[in-house]
Amino acid sequence: MSPKFNTSLFPYSFREHQREFFEFIQREVRRGRNVVADAATGFGKTPLILAALLPLALRHGFKIVWAVRTGMETDRPIEELKVIHEYSGRKHPLFGFSFRGKRDMCLLAEDLKRSGRIRGTLDHESVALICKFYGKKCPYRKSFEENFHPYDAEWFFEEPRLYTEILAFCREKGICPYQTQLYLVEDANVVSMSYNYVLNEKIGRFLDAKIGFKDSLLVVDEAHNLQFIGSELYSDRITLRTILNAEREAKEVLRLKEDHEIFSFLDSLYRYVEKFSEKIRDEDTIFDVVDCVNYCSEDFYEFEVMAEKAKRLGNRVRRMMLEAEKAPRSSLHHLGVFWLNALEKFGVEGVAFLAKKEEDSPNIAVEMFDMRSEVLLRKVWEKFRACVFCSGTVKPIESFAEVVGLENYAGKVFPSPYPEENVLTLLTLNLSTRGEELSDEMAEEYIKTLDAFMEAVNRNIAIFSASYRIQNKLLNSGLKETAEKHCRKLFIEDKHISGGEARKILEEFKACIRSNVKGVLCGAVGGRFAEGADFPGRELEAIFLVGVPFEKPTTKTNLYIEYYEKLYGKDKGRYYAYVLPALKRASQALGRALRSKQDKAIFVLGDYRYKGYMELLPDYTQKRIRHVKTVEQVKAELKNCAFS
Repeated sequence: MSPKFNTSLFPYSFREHQREFFEFIQREVRRGRNVVADAATGFGKTPLILAALLPLALRHGFKIVWAVRTGMETDRPIEELKVIHEYSGRKHPLFGFSFRGKRDMCLLAEDLKRSGRIRGTLDHESVALICKFYGKKCPYRKSFEENFHPYDAEWFFEEPRLYTEILAFCREKGICPYQTQLYLVEDANVVSMSYNYVLNEKIGRFLDAKIGFKDSLLVVDEAHNLQFIGSELYSDRITLRTILNAEREAKEVLRLKEDHEIFSFLDSLYRYVEKFSEKIRDEDTIFDVVDCVNYCSEDFYEFEVMAEKAKRLGNRVRRMMLEAEKAPRSSLHHLGVFWLNALEKFGVEGVAFLAKKEEDSPNIAVEMFDMRSEVLLRKVWEKFRACVFCSGTVKPIESFAEVVGLENYAGKVFPSPYPEENVLTLLTLNLSTRGEELSDEMAEEYIKTLDAFMEAVNRNIAIFSASYRIQNKLLNSGLKETAEKHCRKLFIEDKHISGGEARKILEEFKACIRSNVKGVLCGAVGGRFAEGADFPGRELEAIFLVGVPFEKPTTKTNLYIEYYEKLYGKDKGRYYAYVLPALKRASQALGRALRSKQDKAIFVLGDYRYKGYMELLPDYTQKRIRHVKTVEQVKAELKNCAFS
């Protein structure tokens, strides 16, 4: 007998394949299994997962912890929870909120910045130090502890809340928003937060005590990002400039002119790292921690003592900076923390150290990066009642599960909702970025094909290159002139573009649909525009991928491949470390043009190598695909496309 499914909290009519998705999630979680679901952008994954899990959570008293990559994405599930709450007639105790860190929720830091009492940018660590430094002297913390009463919480529980709503309420009441979040989290049905709060061991322990992971269901959104989570959470870097700044702090801030011990340590460290400027021939080279320790001290213990001293002195600097009404940052502290972590991780399989030159600078950086996604993540999933992983780019599911250390799972790939007539894919057999450098001849062929693309597609288009290096080659080979020829406005994502600059460019590009000027958005696959941006409707309707975004074969890339080959064998290891990440990045870029079932899109896969990897791309790229060998064939296919 088939199980009965509780669909009472799904606020929409089921579209094609959605009921199957809903029942799959609810059935497998009921069985106590983890779930991996691959479904394209626009499928409706967020409301489906919430509506499938909420009946189980309400019945058994479980919480739903929804993990997203960045704080900016935390509102999305809560917006859907609001819809579900209204749809239910407010009959169920549906409360949830988007949880944000201290940098976004500290009113004291906001006051200090606004008044000019603290100058400079405040990062997460700086705001956390401000919180610790002021402690109970913080007026907002004091007001929360003295004036916050249970009846104040009644307003919160009336409906799900976005973090901005919590922040505005607390600002009006003069109470600490972060402490308010910690109060609310114990009674929330759904808490949406960034990955860091679940995956970081230290922060995870703190929240586990508040939430109770063992009685929670974890949803990991955009789960394809997990493979390199070790690099995001546990990697760190210092530079020659870090050492020079640390020395300046010791002299000018702490005035330690007589402390020969710390200056000798810093001087030795600088001289050792500086030597790598002669060794680096390519982009990076392996950094020998043991050799560095031996060069700077007599043994590991002495080196550790000096690293601890640098950290301690750095803490003094940070407190002095706060007292001087400046952002509490310290290179001494960073240097000490880096080397204490390095000594702890040295010799651990999957943790590597590299020295590299910074672009257009004599500055040398030493990077510690952690490749151990399976080791780091396996123990996280075991803390929860069950985990649900969703993305439009997690297939092959078996590979994903193995790389992130997932066991006892059920996985399924769902068809995309886009009709065949809404998508056209051209695979160019005469183009490729294969090789160390893009030749002048091949760059010219790309420009000719892009010329035909711009001429035939009278819509907003994007050109996503396999790397910034290739993008620059195209720009220098006539791409700018080609855009001007077709009266198009060119928007370019630079490698070092700031978040504010990127947002401005995106707004101007999207605004092109309201004018007679058509936009061309240029960026790199894996960059800000190709992975983190949304382009609904007519904002973006055609994408040209220039090359397959394989990582350049640097020392770092080879170390990843070697580590994965040790874990999974030679063939599978290379496939996991090198091939799959590239095709996932390409898939993410293609997904920018399709955000709902009604959207239409043209894709040009500008590299013959895609022919061997089509099964790793989204299924909508294969519904109507044409192989083309010449610019004339590209023109003909685009001319025949009904919506180009």
